[in-house]
Amino acid sequence: MTFQTIPVNVTGPSYQSRSRPLSSQKTQNWYQQFNEQGKENYVLLPFPGLKFLGGSTGQDRGFHRMAEILYQVKDESLYKIDKDGVQTLLGSIPGKERAIIKDDGINMFIVADLKVWQYSTDTNIVTEVTNPNITGAKSVDFLNNQFIYTFDRFSTVSNVGNGAEASGLNIIGEETLPDDLVRDFVFDEIIYRCGVRSIVGWYNSGVGTPPIQKLQGRVFNVGLSAINSIAETDEAFYWLGDDYAIYRASSGTHQKISTDAISNELQSYSDVSDAIGSTFTLEGKNFYMITFPIGKKTFIVNESLGEQGWFELSSGVSSPLDSKIYQGTSVISAYGKNIVADIDNGNFYTLDLNTFTNNSEPIQRVRVTQSINGDLLNSKGKRVQMSCIKFIMESGVGLIAGQGDNPRIMVEYSDDGGNTWSGGSWPKVGRLGQFTLQVEWFNLGSFYDRIFRLSTTDPVNYSIYSATIDLRLAGK
Repeated sequence: MTFQTIPVNVTGPSYQSRSRPLSSQKTQNWYQQFNEQGKENYVLLPFPGLKFLGGSTGQDRGFHRMAEILYQVKDESLYKIDKDGVQTLLGSIPGKERAIIKDDGINMFIVADLKVWQYSTDTNIVTEVTNPNITGAKSVDFLNNQFIYTFDRFSTVSNVGNGAEASGLNIIGEETLPDDLVRDFVFDEIIYRCGVRSIVGWYNSGVGTPPIQKLQGRVFNVGLSAINSIAETDEAFYWLGDDYAIYRASSGTHQKISTDAISNELQSYSDVSDAIGSTFTLEGKNFYMITFPIGKKTFIVNESLGEQGWFELSSGVSSPLDSKIYQGTSVISAYGKNIVADIDNGNFYTLDLNTFTNNSEPIQRVRVTQSINGDLLNSKGKRVQMSCIKFIMESGVGLIAGQGDNPRIMVEYSDDGGNTWSGGSWPKVGRLGQFTLQVEWFNLGSFYDRIFRLSTTDPVNYSIYSATIDLRLAGK
């Protein structure tokens, strides 16, 4: 039997099942995008690097944008950040927990460590809110010129136009939710009362005290397991459910968007309540990122691709599968940029499509492919022989000098589901302007089931489109 040249899909999401021979796919620091221009359906693009913008010492506790100005709670202080990354100290926010922040355009209310703080652009000062009907809140949100403060079994609605004052009569009671309340979240003028096991929608009816009534049919039978995992775009909001799955809600309906593989991994973490969610737009596509500080993992999804859009972010360089947690805590859009807070220090960065390092440190990109086996020859379970694999990539991307002037990509294979790996090949990708080189590997032996791993740390624009293999049944 002669060798057949067969196209294989080397793009795809991270999907590592509990049975590694079934699936050991991994996409790290690359992301999958629909290829609107080429013949291949998808392309793997390098996730943008981190370009330093500014910072000072301190632990990030949360970004917020008000009236197009960026603010950050860091350590026990509130800062204003301008478009050039210059910080201005505004006041103190004591505590260590992440802050939940909402505003009315002039007044910003900050909830952290069961205390409430107000910053006003009218006075330019930070003050603690002392109203007894507000103190002790776990979260805050805003609807129809009123702030909504969340407690364990009820919520308090502020006076109209004054988020620092509230009457003891403006209470949404415990009878409105069948379990303990985690937080209230407003999206598309609906108040989603997020409990441990369920989420119930309410709306401002204009009738009663407070004028809030249950929205018929707006009940999600899944809870909120991490108070800071909620994040929104113009179209939807996302959160980590109590079943270790990630959900998306839009137009009154919700759906699971994470894979079973992600849920399986999350169940192995000692705690997921520390998860931090954020959203941003990249090249016209919405992304949801969720970071697990205790689990030391960041998952992110290109929402337009659904389950096929998941990948992982990491920082550091070690073995391809053991890099450390991504140094970005969360992302916020401001000043026409996507700004990222550092998880370990007070720095903040921009996500930059033309930067291929993280704050000048190498980025380790990894792609572990789907399985290659006899199914491609309609010979399930049969041993096959491979003479060549050829990758179709962006070539001629080398730098003028330094690391990346003669870029290479490491290619390895595993015939046991990723438990052990072959010695690697280091094919050239092409110096600057050399666009004719092909990434090829020959004389690859025989096997029953094989996966390939591509990895690189060169700071260049590695984009992967597709691959072909020369394959035949073994022994022929």
